[in-house]
Amino acid sequence: MSVSGTELAAIAKQRTELTPDDISYLQLLLSDWALIADLGFADLLLWLPTWNEAGFVAAAQIRPATGRTHIPDDLVGRFVPRGRHFELDRAMANGDIVEGDSTETHEVTQAVPIKRDGNTIAVLGRYSGAHENGRLENAYALCADALCEMLTTGTYPRANQNDQGTGGRGGAPRVGDGLMLMNDKGVITFASPNARSAFRRLGVAIDIEGQVLAELVARLNRRGVPVDDTLSLVARGRIQATSEISSAGASSTIRSIPMEHAGAAAEIMILMRDVTDLRRREKALLGKDAAIREIHHRVKNNLQTVASLLRLQGRRLNDDEARIAIAEAGRRVATIAVVHDLLAHDPGDAVDFDEVARRVIGLTVETQSPVDVHMDTDIRLGLLNSDQATPLALVLAELVANAVEHGSKGRTEVSIKVIATSDDDGRQILVIDDGPGMPADYEPSLGLSIVQTLATDELGGTLGFTSEAGDVFAQGTRVTLYLPI
Repeated sequence: MSVSGTELAAIAKQRTELTPDDISYLQLLLSDWALIADLGFADLLLWLPTWNEAGFVAAAQIRPATGRTHIPDDLVGRFVPRGRHFELDRAMANGDIVEGDSTETHEVTQAVPIKRDGNTIAVLGRYSGAHENGRLENAYALCADALCEMLTTGTYPRANQNDQGTGGRGGAPRVGDGLMLMNDKGVITFASPNARSAFRRLGVAIDIEGQVLAELVARLNRRGVPVDDTLSLVARGRIQATSEISSAGASSTIRSIPMEHAGAAAEIMILMRDVTDLRRREKALLGKDAAIREIHHRVKNNLQTVASLLRLQGRRLNDDEARIAIAEAGRRVATIAVVHDLLAHDPGDAVDFDEVARRVIGLTVETQSPVDVHMDTDIRLGLLNSDQATPLALVLAELVANAVEHGSKGRTEVSIKVIATSDDDGRQILVIDDGPGMPADYEPSLGLSIVQTLATDELGGTLGFTSEAGDVFAQGTRVTLYLPI
């Protein structure tokens, strides 16, 4: 269990005098303190000094993934007065790591002052019990102690670290995935079983202990492509960052953390994670995404072909009513093609409906009527799911077509305004024209029947008509479509 940076910020603002920069630094620590918990087989509590110096408040808590918990209760928000835990008081006052006398539950086994710009802003409480003292456990303990000492000097954590894998792709290594220690000459002095297995999967058959990590990485680099600068620096332990090693059939992320002890450079901690299966799944998903985009592209092309065929067929008809019906069918098919065109270019199931609306309105005005149309649009709906975008695009096209047709009766021009807005409650679309308004004996056309069906059944919205243009035009028709969220 951990605590979000948002909850930490709320506790700090309400009960401490920490500055925003102090809070941001502690939030940076929370993004990486699972590393200390796992290496030290310890529960961690972040204690903040209260504003009145009466004691400490627990602002965050995390349990180790490498061993059993020592604090089963959730202590976030718990207040402890000064004098209750001398370790916290001394660490805060003196700025030094203080060892506890007890290993019982809820008793601090180590208090680590967290410093920023030379000032102690919080205390990290470590709570642990006895554990095995094998070679792996000793390496873990060495790294945990080094990171805690770096907390007291402000050298850990670092804001420029990249812990999300290369390019933000994910797969950042964790303690249990593989651990190595490397000296200042780049020689691997210790490698956990999982780290050895990761290198074997990459194609390294020799014992990696005693080898120079940077040389191993250079040999593994596939197709002879030069090793990128970040990977080279990570393999040499020059920076605290994450990069990726790839061979012909496997991939691993690798993270280096140069550790300091007593102000001098010490061993470098290397975390390693085999991400071969993760990258294989990513590649498969990219392939599926490309296939979906290609399907949308082909659907768009097919729909445009159908629309073109309908236009050709319409030109061969002598009956005006039939020609108009064919033209309307072609326009509706072309409207659906607009949505699929955007889906073919943008990955995911969401489309920019503002762009869809602009293209649909332009297409509708171009194909609907020879009269002059003065169009004014204010559309701010943003991203919509494709299953909403398609019916909504059809509704918008029908409403604009209806406004052009009926608003221009007996006239050579018509003015139309489309307003589309969104808030936390729902989305609203207004289509207003300056025509003569709706006649009293008006009967819904096929287009409006389609609109009514799509708006209520497909979109779950409501549709309203009025012969009052409001404050937009002196006269006309206003259509309001409301879609609750």
